[in-house]
Amino acid sequence: MKTVCSILLVIVFCSAFSAAQTCDPPQIVANRNTGNIFTPEQEMILGELTLNRLASDFRPIRSPELLAYVERIGSELLKHFPDTGLKFTFHIIEYPQANAFNIPGGHVFLTRKLIALSASEDEVASVIAHELGHAAVRHGSQDISESMRRVLNVTSVGDRLDIIDKYNRLIENARTKRSTTRRGHENEQQLEADKLGFFAMVAAGYDPNASFTFFDRLTESDGKTGSWFSDLFGNTRPEQKRLREIAKATERLPQECRAGRSATATDDFLAWQADVVRFREANREDVIPGLMWKRDLEPKIRSDVNIIKFSHDGKYLLATDDFAVSVIDREGGKAIFQAHAEDVTEAYFTNENKEVVFLTDNLRFERWNIERSDPLEVRELVLRSDCWEQALSPDGKYLACVDQATNVNIVDTKTGKKVFEKKKFYELTVFEYLTWLTRTRRENDEDVGFFRIGFSPDSRYVMFSRSNKHRFRIRVDGITAVQSENTAFAVDTTTMKQLSPRGSLKKIASRPYVFVEPDKVLGNPEPKLETGGVFSFPDGKRLTKVEFGAESVGRTANPRVVTLKPLQNAAIGIYAVDRSIIITGMDKNDIAVWEDLIAFESAGGKIVVRKLKIDADGQSDSGTDVATIDIPVGVMNNIRTSEISDDFSWAALSTRSRGGVWDLKTGERKIFTRGFLSGVVDASGNSVAMFPKFRNEKPSLAFLQSSNGQAQLMGELPEHGVTQHGRFLLKRTSLDTEESRKGSGGSSQMTEDEQAAARLRENVKLEVFDIVKNATVWTRNFTKAVPRYSFDTHSGRLILYWWLSSDAGKARLQESSALAAKAAALGNNQNNYMIDVIDSYEGKLVGNVFIDTGRGSFSVGSGRSERDWLVLRDSEGRVLVYSIGSGNLEHRFFGGKVAVNPTMNQLVVETFPGDVALYSLDSGEKINDFTLKGELAFARFSLDGKRLFLFSDQQTGYAIDLTKVPQIKPKDIF
Repeated sequence: MKTVCSILLVIVFCSAFSAAQTCDPPQIVANRNTGNIFTPEQEMILGELTLNRLASDFRPIRSPELLAYVERIGSELLKHFPDTGLKFTFHIIEYPQANAFNIPGGHVFLTRKLIALSASEDEVASVIAHELGHAAVRHGSQDISESMRRVLNVTSVGDRLDIIDKYNRLIENARTKRSTTRRGHENEQQLEADKLGFFAMVAAGYDPNASFTFFDRLTESDGKTGSWFSDLFGNTRPEQKRLREIAKATERLPQECRAGRSATATDDFLAWQADVVRFREANREDVIPGLMWKRDLEPKIRSDVNIIKFSHDGKYLLATDDFAVSVIDREGGKAIFQAHAEDVTEAYFTNENKEVVFLTDNLRFERWNIERSDPLEVRELVLRSDCWEQALSPDGKYLACVDQATNVNIVDTKTGKKVFEKKKFYELTVFEYLTWLTRTRRENDEDVGFFRIGFSPDSRYVMFSRSNKHRFRIRVDGITAVQSENTAFAVDTTTMKQLSPRGSLKKIASRPYVFVEPDKVLGNPEPKLETGGVFSFPDGKRLTKVEFGAESVGRTANPRVVTLKPLQNAAIGIYAVDRSIIITGMDKNDIAVWEDLIAFESAGGKIVVRKLKIDADGQSDSGTDVATIDIPVGVMNNIRTSEISDDFSWAALSTRSRGGVWDLKTGERKIFTRGFLSGVVDASGNSVAMFPKFRNEKPSLAFLQSSNGQAQLMGELPEHGVTQHGRFLLKRTSLDTEESRKGSGGSSQMTEDEQAAARLRENVKLEVFDIVKNATVWTRNFTKAVPRYSFDTHSGRLILYWWLSSDAGKARLQESSALAAKAAALGNNQNNYMIDVIDSYEGKLVGNVFIDTGRGSFSVGSGRSERDWLVLRDSEGRVLVYSIGSGNLEHRFFGGKVAVNPTMNQLVVETFPGDVALYSLDSGEKINDFTLKGELAFARFSLDGKRLFLFSDQQTGYAIDLTKVPQIKPKDIF
């Protein structure tokens, strides 16, 4: 039946083209009587809400010049669509996939990767036309209308406030009713959208064949449109069937409708496309009503250097952190240029050290000329099945990748085209596959994936293998029945022909290895030092015995030296391959080596170049620093600790590796420390900070005194179960006795740290300790599981989240008949919460709030609480504001980072990156907006409620006088 329906759609689809000699839009039949409860004006409000809800899912590219090109295409297409009553808005967004979509209210989105994949303006127009087709028949508001009828029994909507209320109620009850959407619904929407889109394209002068070429490339269908026969037996993918229908419709277009231009890439299009791909938002201006002062930190706190390399001739260095790639003139001792790029995974010098190439985690590839400090190539690489693990060739010409389907792909970075593919390289079991897709990297992990991909230094060879990590084995009666196997193959990139590694290479490739020369591999086939060596490639014969062991092996600019991670007493070491000795070790993320020079990041964030002093044994424990180089500091959005004094005059800030205290009256740093976990700072610049375990030092509290720049140890802390929150320590202590722990018996595969953490999850005493009073101010024993919690550092409130269907939650309700009655009134408590709010200053319970999640329609996350307000972030991109006294949900706002002003009943929330809105908690209306040059790092209100402090990831602080912030005009009800 499904195939018959598909054929009928094709007949209707094609006959519409044949009948329309003037290229008028076809009549919309399927959507004529849809039960849409939204008028166009109401749908615009619905679109605004949906846009705000999606704010955390992508980053907008805010460039009027770049958007103008898309708006011009959209304007031409809209001339040939029926009047919808909607105002259309176009968006270009940063997103890791090549995609386009629309939401209610006429919002059309194109991702940067999709624009990069397009070969002409006609192809971009084909995508926009398709999305406008969806919007013209108002599919989005139709679907929400149906959902509101089914879930809420709503058959009409009213003004703005009514739409906002019902939209939020739909979010909060989405899982209370089963979905009845029929299968195939999405495919029918696609076909109808394409039908309208094709006519608009032709009438606007675009080549409809561009849809065919673009869809072919996007889905990697390779022109395989399938057939009616293959449909019956399921050999054609859904996208191939859709492609066939598009192709047949195109063939039947009347000739007079084809009088458009050819789908070729014009100079204007190529220039615009390049500008979109290269765009970085750098010139956004601050708009801060009521600004008192603005202060930049000096020096700014910087992220860690992750990769550092010498050029092959030793003339240059490159260093990458979380936000940029810096190229350094070693002899001149200064940075030449900095390319802003987030999450760079690999970077190399190439083309006789004249260029730098690098790749980001989102498969953005760039090639820069060092002398001109200009980008030569910028590509957004796109694959149908996303790369799950990848590597860049040292010359930057190829991306090697294992995709989500475990296919091996090699992509030409210049053209973006796939030049090699091996299907189903390694069949993962269901357990392995789920582990692969859901695994997360730990801080001490060398990030060894399921697969290893290694290039030779000349980029000629690349070897793929199943790593020795994340393996499984099933034993039956002591005999191994099934287990993960070693698998490896290589590719010669000059011919794109497959090679089979021989000898010990298949085993070597599963373990840490590196090509030290184009035809030589350093590795170890067994977990034994004595079996290591340098092996010939691809023969796999051991040429030299080399004893070593590591989780990661790295190539350097010195072919006789590699880096090993980790060592027994250091994070990384320099290893002489020819002498089988460790030259030196350091606690650094990376070390660069060239001849007898090494380069690394200092504790202060500078790049140090050191000439090693090698002793008679070939080792070094000293050297001479020949250069100390500053590199520019980029943005910083991974600040771990951010505290400000009540009078906004001092700030205590820290990343994972370094922190300090800054005088905000001048922006000057007064104290510099290693990274701390948390802290509090007063109006004199004195701070108390909690430092994590470091080498042989236990976690500790330290007193930081800005007047003299000194740090004084206040006391050591337990390694587990203690966290600092402003002036308070939250302590978890196990109530289990030593005898009960021993009695649990059995061995564990968990580490000691993991076992210690597990012991603090239940049967625990939880206490709040006031550092200033030097006394415990609140305590409670949890004989069952400890509930999840948040701690509002500013207000000193502890927020406990009781999951009502859990044993711990049920036990909590048994403590009070009144609480049990409130919980019973909610009905099904499978996914509901009760929140306890505890005031650490008073040492007592403030109140309780019950949250009905609509059978898990949403979940709640981090919280804030001051006076009568409880503010929670939820899983749907919202900020929920409850009254503790009444237990009522008073307001809902869309956004992320948030701060509360209980004195003036106000709230600030970041609605889009860098867009901060100030709201009244009395009315729920917006008071005004603040625009930051960067993104918001944190916000804080003064105790008197008259001032607001905003701190951006550009490391700029803004003090705002709220009494001088004007009230903007509220939005019209319609």
